[in-house]
Amino acid sequence: MSIELVKNAPKTPAREASIRSMELSMAGDGEGWLALFADDAIVQDPYGPSPMDPSGKGRVGKEEIEKFCSAYIKPDSIRFEIRQTMNGGGACVNIGTIFTKSPDGRMGWNEVINIYEVNAEGKITLLRSYWDFDANMKTMF
Repeated sequence: MSIELVKNAPKTPAREASIRSMELSMAGDGEGWLALFADDAIVQDPYGPSPMDPSGKGRVGKEEIEKFCSAYIKPDSIRFEIRQTMNGGGACVNIGTIFTKSPDGRMGWNEVINIYEVNAEGKITLLRSYWDFDANMKTMF
């Protein structure tokens, strides 16, 4: 899996934050990943209601994001293959495929659009991830 396309794209604060987020996710470095976020950040992963977030409102603030991190940013459970990256106005959009490993060892994949917005300090204020939970479960093997 590769995020090289994003790494080789022109550098901006939002793109750099997206790179670090993906690198730390893939490394299972929850503490490092959590440190990327502003105190009042929002994580909507996936965007909208799902079994991971029945309300669909996302996780707001570091305390809630830390709970998400503890549950889903685990060693050897996430990989990204990014095919397109766009940047503008303090935001970066990465489009590709995410590969996941469930706690029981099954693998799944899903198409994904990740949006990262950053503040003036380069901290992530919004991570919105568009992917289909049900479609991901159907790919599990």
